[in-house]
Amino acid sequence: MSKIRKVAVFLMFVFCSLMTFSSENLQLEKVVIFSRHGLRSPLTSPGSRLSKVTPYEWENWDVPASHLTKKGAILETYFGQYINDWLIQNEVIKKGECLSPDNVQIYTNSLQRTIATGQSLTTGIFPGCDIKTEHKMEIGKMDPVFNPVITTDNAKFKEEALKGMNLKKQNQELKGSYSLLSDVINYTKSEECLKEGKCKFFNEEGTLKIEKDKEPGVDGPIKLGTQIGDALLLQYYEGYPLDKIAGNNINTREKWQKITDIKNGYEDLLFATEKVAKNVAAPLIKYIYNDVSSSNHKVTVLVGHDSNLVAMFAALGFKDYKLEEQVEKTPIGGKVFFEIWKDKKQEKEK
Repeated sequence: MSKIRKVAVFLMFVFCSLMTFSSENLQLEKVVIFSRHGLRSPLTSPGSRLSKVTPYEWENWDVPASHLTKKGAILETYFGQYINDWLIQNEVIKKGECLSPDNVQIYTNSLQRTIATGQSLTTGIFPGCDIKTEHKMEIGKMDPVFNPVITTDNAKFKEEALKGMNLKKQNQELKGSYSLLSDVINYTKSEECLKEGKCKFFNEEGTLKIEKDKEPGVDGPIKLGTQIGDALLLQYYEGYPLDKIAGNNINTREKWQKITDIKNGYEDLLFATEKVAKNVAAPLIKYIYNDVSSSNHKVTVLVGHDSNLVAMFAALGFKDYKLEEQVEKTPIGGKVFFEIWKDKKQEKEK
């Protein structure tokens, strides 16, 4: 377990290989980095349904629900320092010098965890430089560029989108994960079971929802399992004692993977089908395209969410992948790089 814990902390951001081309003819012209926000507290607050699904106590966090933690800020600064080294190595910036603010954009969604992630990355990438992080909405409000909502109320679109989201199949594939999660949180000894008579974790399929101006939604065991698994994994990343996480019942890598499979399946169900992905990812993809093709930026950093990554990958036709030593498909602090290289001899971009 100690090996898993180390990589969870230090390799959460490895979404793609940062490459240094050996050819002397190639020069890195610009890079757009999309980052999922860093390590945060759970989205659910104390007293929520999570307190009713297990007899074990949840750990108290020193930041409000959904906020970037102190450890998260430190990690993002480290990641920024790594990116700084990479930019120097590829001659985008010179050691000890700053890019002009006109050549840089750090643009985040307008939630605390994304803004704070952008600020920490900026400190690491551009130490001592006059580079500002920007967000465009009031704090706490979703920016349309990063908001993975359905943008049409077309009836045919809704019908085809729902048809592509096979909830029954997903639930069947996750039956083993539901059973394991029920066991590790001791669901049959929870308040929901003892007081409300809900003692079987997987007792319904759930219902999918597609509505204009709202994120794709689902209820039932896959949503609850995602909320529980997310909260458990965040405690693990934050470094809480293992005996305080579900009574130390998640004591192997295989168990962590099986539980996290629920969250991975939830994201794929809601955001990775073709119809939905192309719709909800369109504003972000358009922004990246415009930045690459027409801006003066040499470095652009965008900070959003796992749903952005899942939808964007599906919409752009990314091949399926497996991150080594990582249970999440779109981990906390994960980053993807869009790089523009120039062939100095042929004067062509690659």
